[in-house]
Amino acid sequence: MIEVVGFILAALVGIMIGINLNKFKIERKNLKRLEKLNHSYFKGLNYLLNDDSDRAIDVFIELAKSSSETFEPQLALGNLYRRKGEVDKAIKLHQSLISQPNLPENYRTKALLAMGKDYMSAGLLDRAEVLFTELVEIEAYTPEALYSLCEVYQQEQDWQEAIKAASRYEVVSGRNMANDIAHFHCELAEKCIAKEDKDKSEFYLKAALKTNPKCVRAKLIQARELQNEKKWKLAIKAYHLALEYDDVFASEYIDEMSVCYSKIKKCDDFKEFLLGFIESYRGISPVLVLARMYKDSDGIEIAEKFVEEQLIEKPSVRGLDLLLKINLEKNSGNVDEATKFQVLKQLVNKLIEKKANHRCRKCGFGAKKMHWQCPSCKSWGSLKPIYGLETE
Repeated sequence: MIEVVGFILAALVGIMIGINLNKFKIERKNLKRLEKLNHSYFKGLNYLLNDDSDRAIDVFIELAKSSSETFEPQLALGNLYRRKGEVDKAIKLHQSLISQPNLPENYRTKALLAMGKDYMSAGLLDRAEVLFTELVEIEAYTPEALYSLCEVYQQEQDWQEAIKAASRYEVVSGRNMANDIAHFHCELAEKCIAKEDKDKSEFYLKAALKTNPKCVRAKLIQARELQNEKKWKLAIKAYHLALEYDDVFASEYIDEMSVCYSKIKKCDDFKEFLLGFIESYRGISPVLVLARMYKDSDGIEIAEKFVEEQLIEKPSVRGLDLLLKINLEKNSGNVDEATKFQVLKQLVNKLIEKKANHRCRKCGFGAKKMHWQCPSCKSWGSLKPIYGLETE
């Protein structure tokens, strides 16, 4: 009995020794493999730090072929290349990650998403669309893929598909996309207006206002169409509704409102409205419109006095420009005085020309004219007039 127990103990000791020896061999093998990986990885980093990005990317591609352990850093590196504008290198690196054998599925889908963004940055929108659509179909990174897909459709100006993608993104992400979708409908409406398809344009404008009941752009398009049809009273009503939604864009259409009021011989009503509006509005545009109306109806002296009073309350280079214009007209018979005012006006004009009139509230992009979509960050409705001494 003692001999049997001894035999069993000896066997167990042998097995334990065998297991530990095997474990030691595996750990040693893994250690050597890790050392090799670290050597290659730091070699690639060294190339990168020395601005030798071509050799660096070759090293990282070789790493991608041999191991998935450096997947995340290489994915991030590819994204960095894309942000720097080196899209070809980003694509090359992300492709190498995707083609890696035995790559876990979650890694593969993450690399597909990154490569889709690479293609989009490179302007290869059809390829980007294919990758993002594939990710949506297999329900991998669905919110991010849908958002990117929506961006692709916007660049392609495929507004119908953009509406579908944005609506699906809204559902899966919980993010409110009403503002963007309303602008997509407005884009469709403006295309129909260009084709003189009145029924379809009105359909899309109604859809925009249903999606976002406070969509200033949709109401402005309606107002301008009514004005073009010489439906002055209805146009005035639409313009006032746009003001109620958000008066920040008033400088874009205050002159058009003036035209509509003049057509129905209600200039006095518009003057009264402007006098009240000036009290709450931060910009100078209503003052300029009212001053011109005073000049036409009450004479140049009244207009000059009004502008001078307003400039005390609201100092403005554009207001000063109008005042100089009035003085030029007043002194047209006096060559010396007119010359002085002309020189000043030229200086003021140069100041106005240099300044951006609109600023994106999200990214800070400045523009001379109004854009409904920011050319820089692609946000909708974020580009608004700048209020200040040299602007609105």
